[in-house]
Amino acid sequence: MLEADRPTTSRTTATAHEVRRLIASVGISALGTWSYNVGIAVYAYQETGSTAWVAIATVGRYVPALVITSLGSRWADGLPRRMVALSADVFCAVVMAVLTIVALVHGPIVLAIGLAALSSGVARVQSSAALASAADVVPESRLSATAAALSTTEAIATAVGPALASLVLAVASPAALFALNGLTFLVSAALVASVTSMPRTAARRRQADPAAAGVDYLAVRRMVWPLVALRTVAAFVYGMDVVLLAVVATEQLRQGTGGYGWLLAGAGVGGLVAAGWLRSRSDAGRTTIRSTAGIALYSLPLMAFVLAPALPESLLVQLVRGAGCVLVTATAVGGLQSTVPSSASGRVFGLTHSLVLVGTSAGALVTPLALGAWGLDTTLLLGATLPFVAGLALLPWLSRFERTGAAAMSALEPRVAVLRELTLFSDASRSTLYSVADSIVDEVRHPGDEVVVQGEPSDALFVLVSGSAAVFLDSVEGRRQIRMMQAPAYFGEIGLVHGVNRTATVVASEECLLWRVPSAAFLDAAGQAGLSGALTDGVRLRLGAGSYDGS
Repeated sequence: MLEADRPTTSRTTATAHEVRRLIASVGISALGTWSYNVGIAVYAYQETGSTAWVAIATVGRYVPALVITSLGSRWADGLPRRMVALSADVFCAVVMAVLTIVALVHGPIVLAIGLAALSSGVARVQSSAALASAADVVPESRLSATAAALSTTEAIATAVGPALASLVLAVASPAALFALNGLTFLVSAALVASVTSMPRTAARRRQADPAAAGVDYLAVRRMVWPLVALRTVAAFVYGMDVVLLAVVATEQLRQGTGGYGWLLAGAGVGGLVAAGWLRSRSDAGRTTIRSTAGIALYSLPLMAFVLAPALPESLLVQLVRGAGCVLVTATAVGGLQSTVPSSASGRVFGLTHSLVLVGTSAGALVTPLALGAWGLDTTLLLGATLPFVAGLALLPWLSRFERTGAAAMSALEPRVAVLRELTLFSDASRSTLYSVADSIVDEVRHPGDEVVVQGEPSDALFVLVSGSAAVFLDSVEGRRQIRMMQAPAYFGEIGLVHGVNRTATVVASEECLLWRVPSAAFLDAAGQAGLSGALTDGVRLRLGAGSYDGS
């Protein structure tokens, strides 16, 4: 059977709904994570009255979370991502319930920090699994918009989560905030559970070369390290803010924790403005410009606080900084989503989240030391200039990343264009298309050459790019031709999927250009949503017409 036309409207509509749920899950879970970061800081300050304890609360929960994130991110690649994300959300909800009880009874601050550390680590495992799943469930035609939405959503949560927390804390206690956060994790879990197209089994590993996965991961990590470093610098600024803004609110504005909440709310409004602007932009390849602008807007305005502005002017400063926070975060996360292959995305996002914890912890730890040694004004100046200088230092590598990524994608684009024309790959994600394209080996066959032979082991999928080929079945009555294939077409998938020998013989009728996709690469791709649905439909149609291994 030649490429079979099949209706795609119902599946596309379902996938669009599921993508929106996945985006909502990432946003709601992240809001919970970033909002209770403020809650635990305020709880520490209320219980101890010490900025040092605020720093300890930040560092104390992030250091153990580093270990949890590092180990858990491997599960995002080795276990079904849907199960990982769902389990992580439920676990965080339970931890929030326990933390609520601790806060209600004014329990030990050390216990509260420990519970927060546990939840911080597991929440980032959820985010790694959910972000990595985008490449598995989103078709190529919508991945760019989805990547922007997911990265912007996470960036908004970074700025808006603390702002929402401050509003809650203005009328309620940290215990109420922790309880609300537990509900956000349950809502996120319900949304993840509704995304049924997320693979329920772990992606297949390449067995031919046990070291291949590790080599691929290291190569990817070397390629994207400027984006990861950029995200870490932004996290460092956030860590400084946790302590600095508390001091600005209490010592300069004389507003106490209420002023702290207003400053965070100002940043949240700025984040929403930047998110709206990013949503309206469809142009890609602006990593260097946007990242530099973002880190500049996020860090440099800290200098304004040296002038001890009043509350309205301080809110304006925070509005600009919130916009910069979203811009730099969305640029980094979006660049990772559009570049990292699905097979390594869980570990890469896990590494990124781990370094976010490192950056935040470092910022929160050095700020009290700087305040004690040099005072508020000097600390503000250092906090404004050092991250900006670090962002400038990353410029050459960010530019190289942009050029390298564009060149690699451009080289594979002709192959991707052909693959996208085939029914088998019509709903495949961008990550799947580029992974398959990168594994292709060109082969030229002349008239009469046997491409595959019935009864031989199945070791590859073939794509007929140009020319024509005849499909034959061998039986006790002899060989008979059952089909003539014209490019573009594909064959060989039935033997790979069912683990059986070739079910037909394919012979070149004229000079043909074929693409050979190794079995490991094809089976890796076959586990992804989109391709798996088309593959099931195609195999069922072919077998229904008479078992053979050719289009």
